[in-house]
Amino acid sequence: MPFKKGEVSNPMGRAKIYKIPNPWNIRYSRSKAQAKYMKQEWAFTDETWYALWEQSGVMEHMGSKPHQYCMVRKDEIEAWGPHNCLIISRRMHLKKTAYTAIHRYPNAPWEDKHSV
Repeated sequence: MPFKKGEVSNPMGRAKIYKIPNPWNIRYSRSKAQAKYMKQEWAFTDETWYALWEQSGVMEHMGSKPHQYCMVRKDEIEAWGPHNCLIISRRMHLKKTAYTAIHRYPNAPWEDKHSV
């Protein structure tokens, strides 16, 4: 049985048709699974997650290396969602994390000025 482009099979036999391109639905699924593993709430849909990355203008540079970009939550208590997330550079994330760890400051929330 050949697979049709844009469909992903699952054990229940039904196919889900994604509205976002294939490499991005895999990244969305990984992000959602990571949040679930860390026992954090997830309020994104695949379309809203893709739209946030698309409007940031740095979609192609998403990653875990220092010159790439990542998504962070403004408020650590609230869910991962379009109202609570920012796209920032990994350098900014590493810099803030190191600064708060060295000086033993409590984690200050992210602000909109940190966003790209």
